[in-house]
Amino acid sequence: MTNINEGPIAIIDMGSNGIRFGIVNNLSRHLPVTYEERAPISLLEVQGEDKMIPPDTIEQVVNSFRRFKALCEDAHVPDSNIRVIATEATRVAANAKEFLDAIYQATGWSVKLLSKQEEALISASGIVESFYSVKGLTSDCGGGSVELSYVISGPNSDNGFQAAQQPVSLPYGAMALKKRLAQCGTKEERHALYDEVKTALQQALHDTQPPYDIQHDDGYEIYMSGGGFRALGYLSMARKSHKVAGSGDYTRQPDYPIPMINGYTISGKALKKLVHRYNNKKADDVVRQVQGFRISRRRAEMMPAICFLVSAMVEVIPIRRVHFSEGGVRQGICYQMLTAHEQSKDPLFSSVKMYTSSSDFALRDEEFGAIYDILKDALPEPYLDSNHPLQLCRLLPAAIYLANLTSHYPKESRAYVAFHMPLPSGPLANVPGLTHKERATLAILLAYRQGGAVPDPIFYKVQSLVGKKGISVCKYLGRVMELVFAVSPLQPGIGLIRSGLTFKTIATDDEANNDSDDGTNYDDDDATFQQYEQHTKRHMDQGEDDSGNAADDDDGDGDCDGDDNDDDNGNETNTIKNFYPPMKLCIQLPPDRSILLNAPGIMSLMEKLDKKVNTRKFDMDGEEKKIKCPSLFSVDVSCRLLE
Repeated sequence: MTNINEGPIAIIDMGSNGIRFGIVNNLSRHLPVTYEERAPISLLEVQGEDKMIPPDTIEQVVNSFRRFKALCEDAHVPDSNIRVIATEATRVAANAKEFLDAIYQATGWSVKLLSKQEEALISASGIVESFYSVKGLTSDCGGGSVELSYVISGPNSDNGFQAAQQPVSLPYGAMALKKRLAQCGTKEERHALYDEVKTALQQALHDTQPPYDIQHDDGYEIYMSGGGFRALGYLSMARKSHKVAGSGDYTRQPDYPIPMINGYTISGKALKKLVHRYNNKKADDVVRQVQGFRISRRRAEMMPAICFLVSAMVEVIPIRRVHFSEGGVRQGICYQMLTAHEQSKDPLFSSVKMYTSSSDFALRDEEFGAIYDILKDALPEPYLDSNHPLQLCRLLPAAIYLANLTSHYPKESRAYVAFHMPLPSGPLANVPGLTHKERATLAILLAYRQGGAVPDPIFYKVQSLVGKKGISVCKYLGRVMELVFAVSPLQPGIGLIRSGLTFKTIATDDEANNDSDDGTNYDDDDATFQQYEQHTKRHMDQGEDDSGNAADDDDGDGDCDGDDNDDDNGNETNTIKNFYPPMKLCIQLPPDRSILLNAPGIMSLMEKLDKKVNTRKFDMDGEEKKIKCPSLFSVDVSCRLLE
């Protein structure tokens, strides 16, 4: 893993169910990807009882490696920056030496055969790469094996990166377990295999020796990666759908607004229901469910085996919540190459700084500092607390750097393009370190910074991931950013300082009163957000199974607000209420108003700010849609002068 030179790095991961090839542009925290592809060769599936990799498969692998070598030459990857590793299928192959020699003869590349412990540690490192902070168990399910470890990393870790000293690798990967299940001719044999897997997982948890403080009262946070577990996450997403009538049959239209696996989260309760539902399903049932999520039929055929594995896992490991990760061996190897300083960085901020650096509208550091300081004054603690559900302590700095990038677009498209930036359809889709709720929060915040809601059906689906109070915060902060950047659009920070504009916040107790109806009349079909809430309760969180029966709530909390902190009556808990205190913003102007402030356009923005923050209407011209959200913020529109 040493002797890395300047320039791009190539990683080839020869797994049990496929061979993944990727080129990373440089060793930055967010690991900017140049190119990725996968060769659909299952080294484990082709092995018979003799554990031999057939000659035609070896030829296919060699041809794929010749292609990878040519691609490395096209990307100018130095030979010293190429890493080739192999895992379980190659470990167990009887002709592994012959196989690896064939690769060396064709390419000159030596393949490192990872031990079980090395694979588990590298897989855990790949998960850490794909998140900002990790504290819990990690598990990687490939074709031949499943690994179990634990990791503590991120800003809350006292010692940087901590992982299990004895991570465990078990021979219960998706393909291996599928073969074992096919050999079970009776229910007794299937039960015996189930007990075997449970016992092995129980011992694995004991052997990893997770620290006491990573377990919550209701179980562990667990981070799942690998092709098998990613397919399980896609299956969960696919169940958030509704039926679309067809000719004599029906298809499913996905409703989940962020169809990407990294950062997707479900509760342990939802996981248990999901795997029990599909434990004995046929492949055709799974294929029909996951259509549109790019899961191959071969992977779909492994889903019953994966659900069999996880069914045993949830019996012996108390699981509080599951976080799905795109990170794997390739990302883990690269993460281990990073310096300790680079590992400590926030991958979101690292990505955003790189993305904005090439823009003509990029902020200088001093401009960023001035804007951040005034926005902090407009949104004091606890909104910037590191434990706040919206994570504005991380998202606000990123939003500031992104806030001006679409200001030169036609006014009709500014908010639309800004909204899509962090979503799967935007340029930041490949940024690691974001949960789906954080992506949604950033998207909504950027939309309101550029004028308001967008005429896109996905807008309300994305809002449902943030929650009503989260929407209120995003709307308020986005509208304040709109004013701040309007004061001096070409020199945002310097002009802001020159203007003398300042903010002051005052705590209020007006939330209950502000939450009442504002007296405006709306048609029934204008209640867009409420209709979408009802729609998601029927279809997204409580969809229907393949038989048309009501499905279990895959989110585990039965709501669509994304907060996951409601009590049994649907009311938010006191903990969350403390994170969303109502407040009033006072806009303070200097006695001698500068040219930048004393203009009709800017004064109009200030005077209308309270109405824009608390409007119940869809913000695009010519449309009125009711959004029933709490009014956490008010604005002193008198713009009183400083004494």
